[in-house]
Amino acid sequence: MTTHHHSLQSKWASNTAIILFIALVGITAYLSVEFQRPIRNEHEIIEQTKLFNSKELEKIVRLTLKNKSGEYIFERSRISQGPAWHMMSPKSLSASSFFIDQLFSSLNIIKTKNLMPDNQINNSNFSLNKPTAVLTLTDENNKNIIINVGIMNTIDNTTYLKIVGREGILRVEAPAISLENATLQDLIESRIFDLNFNQLSSFRLFRKNSTVPQFKVSLNEGVWMSEENRPLDTGKLQDILEDFNNLRSSFLLDKQSDAQNKQTFNLTSSPDYIIKILTIEGKEITYNVALIPKNLIDVDLKNEPYFIVTSSEGQLAYVVKQEMLKFFDLKNETIKSLETIK
Repeated sequence: MTTHHHSLQSKWASNTAIILFIALVGITAYLSVEFQRPIRNEHEIIEQTKLFNSKELEKIVRLTLKNKSGEYIFERSRISQGPAWHMMSPKSLSASSFFIDQLFSSLNIIKTKNLMPDNQINNSNFSLNKPTAVLTLTDENNKNIIINVGIMNTIDNTTYLKIVGREGILRVEAPAISLENATLQDLIESRIFDLNFNQLSSFRLFRKNSTVPQFKVSLNEGVWMSEENRPLDTGKLQDILEDFNNLRSSFLLDKQSDAQNKQTFNLTSSPDYIIKILTIEGKEITYNVALIPKNLIDVDLKNEPYFIVTSSEGQLAYVVKQEMLKFFDLKNETIKSLETIK
């Protein structure tokens, strides 16, 4: 009896051990799947989550970008004519439409890879305690979206963001543009001339040391006229002036050294060409255009010929390839082809 009882006990213990082992293997397998599943599921769910919706972004009227090169403030123009965005600070200039478009495109499609705890270690590891850039989007109701940008992971092309007021730290696809490294040159329009045709009332082009314009057109009671007071084809004239609008600089001189500033001043004090435009509001803007004889201090021109343009609006000097001087060959004789009455 005792032997039989002991045998039953032993069998029961053995069976229990097997059942426990199977159960343990089962639980381990289950936990293994479960531990993987939240990461995968969260990834699947979050992969489809966009940070911003297009309606939210359409209401943005002000941008502020702060990074290692400074703080830049932009505002969306309320007027339909001209560039939609304008830099307000540190200088009043047309914003780079390429940069702004890329920024909004990136924000529109940016997706979250995963969400991480917003703790001290992560903030430090991903440089969110000292952001590489801070982007503030302000809507028409003066409501702010503040985005702190952390370090970029070049291996998988992701970056880390923290949006003030939202939960967690986001690992996202890196935007198409670098907010961290953007400089003034990236953020403003490389266009030199701001000839908004609908705002012009006259355009005059002078050669060096001449007080008589070699090319002159002016608006008279809504009709563009030549110097000889002949009416001109508005469309053809607009095409000619658009060539100036399409000129882009190769180099932008912003924070000039004293030596560079002196050289720029000396060159443009005796310009090879002068353009004077008058707006319909009566504002006159003068552009001085000067050939660069050999080289430019602090700029490597690689021995290629360039010219420099400054404006009475001040602030910047533009360096342009010399081949673009062909547009300055306009003469009053050119006007003949634009006359509507022969």
